Amino acid sequence: MTVNTATTIVPRWATAASGEHALLGGRRDIIVIGAAMGGLSALSKLLTGIPPSFDAALLIALDIGSQPTSVVLQILRTYSRLQVSFASNNALIRRGQVLVAPPNYDMRVEQAGIVGLERAGAFASGGPSVNVLFESAAAAYGHRVVGVVLSGASHDGTAGLSVIEAAGGVGVVENPEEAVDPSMPQSAIRGDHPDYASSLDDMARLLISLAAGEKPSRGSFLKAGRSRNWVP
Repeated sequence: MTVNTATTIVPRWATAASGEHALLGGRRDIIVIGAAMGGLSALSKLLTGIPPSFDAALLIALDIGSQPTSVVLQILRTYSRLQVSFASNNALIRRGQVLVAPPNYDMRVEQAGIVGLERAGAFASGGPSVNVLFESAAAAYGHRVVGVVLSGASHDGTAGLSVIEAAGGVGVVENPEEAVDPSMPQSAIRGDHPDYASSLDDMARLLISLAAGEKPSRGSFLKAGRSRNWVP
C-alpha cells in the first residue's frame, strides 16, 4: 500500500466552516485505540456497537501482523457503520470517521486537527506505536481524549494511557479475562490503573456515554483494578 507522506496545506477544522462532522467544542470527541494480537477481532466487535451518529473521531493503532491491508480494511468496514480508512499524512480528523494507522507507520495527532505519519521504529514487529498515538493525542487535546487498550501481546499503550489520564482524559481497557492476548490490558491495569475495564459487549455503550460528556455510574461499568482476577 502506498502512503502519501507529502506535506500539504489543510484548513483548520476547529471552525463551523469545516463541516458538521468537524471536531468542535469540549466534549470527549477523540477516541484513540491501541490493539495488537487479537485486536482485529476485538475492534470488529467494538465497532459493531458504534452507531452511525457517533459524535467522535476514532483513531486506531493496530498491529495487523502479516495480514494483507486490503483484507483488514474489508473486515473493519464490514463491521463498522462509520467510514473506515487507512490514514494518509495530513489526513483531517473528523467526527464519525475511523482512521487506522497504516502498517509500519506511527500515527501522531497534530495540533492543527490532522494526523502525521512517520516510519515505525519502536517495536521489532514494525506495528504502529500505541504510545505515540496516545501521547500525541493527549498533548493536542487533553481532557477531550479517551484512550482504549484492547488485546495485544506487548506492553504498548500503558505509558500513553497514563499520559492521557494525567491530561484529564479517560482510560479504558478491555477486560483481560476475555482478551485473546491479555498482555496489553493487564499491563495497563498494573502500570496505570485506568478508569474503566469493560467487556467488548459493553464498551461501545461506555464510549458513547463518554463521548457525550457523561460520567457512567459505577454500577454500569467496572472500575479497573477493582477485580484482582484481572491481574495475575
